[in-house]
Amino acid sequence: VGACNPPTDPGRVPLDLRFLRHLPVVYVDYPGAESLRMIYGTFTHAVTDARQDVKPFGDVLTNAMVDFFMQTQEHFTAEMQPHYIYSPREMTRWVKGVGSALAQLEFCDGEMLCRIWAHEAL
Repeated sequence: VGACNPPTDPGRVPLDLRFLRHLPVVYVDYPGAESLRMIYGTFTHAVTDARQDVKPFGDVLTNAMVDFFMQTQEHFTAEMQPHYIYSPREMTRWVKGVGSALAQLEFCDGEMLCRIWAHEAL
């Protein structure tokens, strides 16, 4: 039995304890900030290293993305609104969006990359 969402998600139905006593239960929390930097640094560099004009911005983009994600995750909690659920999947979509926007451009400088980054964050 496996689940991808934390037990605090709305709509969760707890399993009966009589059933769970026959199974090992393991809870793996979301990765911390440093782990996210390593994971999304790899994704971001895959997007930026393919282009010489944005290659130097890979680390800056990753750090800004992880910092923004962590701050919004702390500020907007599920206690405020049940739909405020933050998952690293949001950052995966963010990097993919930046990558697809860059693929359509012939040239991109730092300012344009920052605008793309902010647009995809929405």
